[in-house]
Amino acid sequence: MDNSLLAHIEAAVGSGKVVVSAEDDAVVALVQETIKSGRTASFYLSREQARTLRDLHWTPELVRDSRLEQVSDEEKARIESELGIADIGTFRFGRFVCRQGHEFSAFDFLRHGIREHGPAAVQAIFELKNAAFLRVNPYFAVNCATCDQPMEGGITYEGDTYAGCSYPDPPVCM
Repeated sequence: MDNSLLAHIEAAVGSGKVVVSAEDDAVVALVQETIKSGRTASFYLSREQARTLRDLHWTPELVRDSRLEQVSDEEKARIESELGIADIGTFRFGRFVCRQGHEFSAFDFLRHGIREHGPAAVQAIFELKNAAFLRVNPYFAVNCATCDQPMEGGITYEGDTYAGCSYPDPPVCM
């Protein structure tokens, strides 16, 4: 094993995180159990593990119910020009609206991510070469970009390197 890899593992564990190494079937089962439990966790998966979970989780019914749609070329261009996030690849987002009828889009989600984590962190997720990031049962506290009212419901997304946001049932969006 490369000693630098071990140093990264040591640093992650030392900061209170866990590193798991297992066969693909075990990792997929762990993620599925986490989804069912309602607990929140983040997973950095191999692309193959992410594809397997995508195939198991994103049924046509769940895609429909979550309103998951491919981000348009126009919105991708806006994300790049206004947010500086280049090449988001294949990325789908379930748009939803606030009580005033204002839409919350992939652009708004990524802008929120930049405010929370910085542009380099958001761009880094889209630049992953061998991994995909999966956030399970997250809680997002976001305000409408137009009227600043708190928004309720689940933010649903998935893509090549952003394996997504998974819930045990379709999220209830306003």
